Amino acid sequence: MGRDLGWCFFVATVVVVAAALLPTLTMAGRLELKNEISGVASVRKVKLAVRCWSNEDDLGWDMIKPKQSRVWTFTTMNMWPFQKTEFRCQFRSGFGTTNEDVVTVFSVKGGFRKECGVGGDECFWVGKRDGLYLRRIVKDGGGDSRRKYVDVLKSKWVWKW
Repeated sequence: MGRDLGWCFFVATVVVVAAALLPTLTMAGRLELKNEISGVASVRKVKLAVRCWSNEDDLGWDMIKPKQSRVWTFTTMNMWPFQKTEFRCQFRSGFGTTNEDVVTVFSVKGGFRKECGVGGDECFWVGKRDGLYLRRIVKDGGGDSRRKYVDVLKSKWVWKW
């Protein structure tokens, strides 16, 4: 009987320690694509065409007009080996496309979320006249309700056609 009690105590301890050490298994994720292309007379040039998809869903092509954005929220799976939430997009503008045909815009793998900034559960991508930027959150509002961010150029627009 003492041996069975010792075994139960050992299993319970392992379960409690494992639960405390594991990262959050699931969390809410948010992806926002924004069009800030400006200073162009041609209406056609300022539109941003995007096609996004995840491992499970194809969100299709969408046309984002200037000063507009598209937002998707989703649940991420964040437990090895099941880290699988990933969104990829193709971008087209009147100035061309991104260097890479497909851009990973959100992933729970390999520290990608840290690139998005504080918190890491939200990624903001911005199309501007000179290229595609990752809007990195450097300070979460806290007492001040406004966030601070920097725009990091990830790809200039290039012509491939």
